[in-house]
Amino acid sequence: MLMPTEKHGYATAKNVEFCSLLLHQMTALLAKRLAGITNLLLLMIALAYIVPEIEMMSSDTIFDLKQKIQKELDVEIYRQSLWHHNRIMRDHEYIEDYDFRMSETLYLTVTPLPLHHKLHVLIRSVGSDGYVRVKETDKVSDLRRKVERYWVVPSNLITLTRHNVVMENNLPLYAYYVNEASEIQLAVTIEPR
Repeated sequence: MLMPTEKHGYATAKNVEFCSLLLHQMTALLAKRLAGITNLLLLMIALAYIVPEIEMMSSDTIFDLKQKIQKELDVEIYRQSLWHHNRIMRDHEYIEDYDFRMSETLYLTVTPLPLHHKLHVLIRSVGSDGYVRVKETDKVSDLRRKVERYWVVPSNLITLTRHNVVMENNLPLYAYYVNEASEIQLAVTIEPR
């Protein structure tokens, strides 16, 4: 399973185990949910800590799938490459052209932005929202420090989430599909006195 790393954008054992467990659970759930429906597929897109499920009709194209990925993850279509069994999927091909089971995992690679390119990320919190400038290769810990300065809250009290996944300090922002105008949720833990 392809998973992000800081240097190359792929593979870590911890993430492979997590995705294998997730895939097993989702396949079982899918079998219950889609019994009797033959033209609806559930596709799981694996790359980062966020593994979205996307339902597609077999008559949809790969380009249609990329549009749904853009809507779900904010990853521009021109930056997406989808892979199935080590074969790149072409935009003009139909999903029915592939011999998918009712549930399938596809692998997404995202063309990186230039190193100097800065993004504006919206940090949402109760009572106060604000934009922070980051690079997609910055670590979550870098973003946490910027949020700490902007909101004047100690970083140990800050929890950052994207697509309902808690962001880990040691990972780069691209592991969470952080792009221009992406939204990240900020929660502040209030310590009792």
